[in-house]
Amino acid sequence: MSVSIVVPCYNVAPYVEECLESLVNQSLQDLEIICVNDGSTDATPALLDAWARRDGRIRVIHRENGGQASARNVGMDVAAGEYVGFVDPDDYVERAMFARLVEESRRHGADVTACGYTSFSDGDGSVLEELSWSPAAGVEKEVQSSVARADSVWERMDVVTCNKLYRREFLNRHGLRFETSFRSMEDDVLWLMALAHASCLAVIPDRLYWYRRRRRGSVSQMLEEQDRPLLLVAERLLHATAYWKKCGWLESGLERGWASRALRHYLLARLLRPEQPLPQLDAEEWMRLRGKCREWFALAGSTEPFRAMGKWDFALCRLLASPPERPGRLSRAWWKLLSRCRGRRGRYYGLKGKLSCCGGGK
Repeated sequence: MSVSIVVPCYNVAPYVEECLESLVNQSLQDLEIICVNDGSTDATPALLDAWARRDGRIRVIHRENGGQASARNVGMDVAAGEYVGFVDPDDYVERAMFARLVEESRRHGADVTACGYTSFSDGDGSVLEELSWSPAAGVEKEVQSSVARADSVWERMDVVTCNKLYRREFLNRHGLRFETSFRSMEDDVLWLMALAHASCLAVIPDRLYWYRRRRRGSVSQMLEEQDRPLLLVAERLLHATAYWKKCGWLESGLERGWASRALRHYLLARLLRPEQPLPQLDAEEWMRLRGKCREWFALAGSTEPFRAMGKWDFALCRLLASPPERPGRLSRAWWKLLSRCRGRRGRYYGLKGKLSCCGGGK
């Protein structure tokens, strides 16, 4: 078959009918739908079994609760399609989604193909344009030999898993699976790991996926409210970069600018965004964040590969890679004064003051 669609399900009875309706009515009929019931305690298991009796392409796997990452991995392990896609059970998709992605992937021989998505509110169904994604079309071949740049294809594809189609042989050849120790933001980690192996990426602008947001109690809603907590971001960036080193790709990633783009995209943009207040972390959390960042720069070997990132980005790199300072009262007062400057300069000195409170630990 062409596509295996993996749907991890946990207590989603109010939503699963709409999701599966959109999948069984795909214009591409040559597919299987693997629903992994992750220990649901509501009506989800019964609904899934009823759907499996109605449509032979639906397969239901019942298991004890182990988290979304683990449930997705179970589905990947039994998938038989040429391609593997992921749909969350509280979302739904356009009728042409998988036909379009397969067509584009085959046209270019892409390992990963992505489309845009429309975010909508769980409360009233209204479209949330500020959280939607309409990427410019693009194809990047020879990914491993290219230099990352602004508006690169991989950034246009976004980090979410559900707008993508992966070649199953590509995933299995490199042993790519979701990291089960993470109960959130595991999409980011798989995406960064996949980049170390991909030879061709493709993206189309069509918004083919409908992404439910603001669902009370969902992990994604919690992360949106907290602006994706920086400690989680730093931990996952460190995990993915350690994987790059393990598979022998870190040096190439540093040389060709991929590590710089990942660092800026995932971490520096959040820290140096002047229009937003500084992250609300206590002293211990600032210490942990700085420790994770120091580990990351230790993996990179030095801050030199990041010199071309711009004055304040590079200054922050040097700050995060250095041991915590023990400034005197005068230095603190000077940094506080400079933190009132406009733009990135003021933001940098505000961060410098926060990070200097970390103590002498790692």
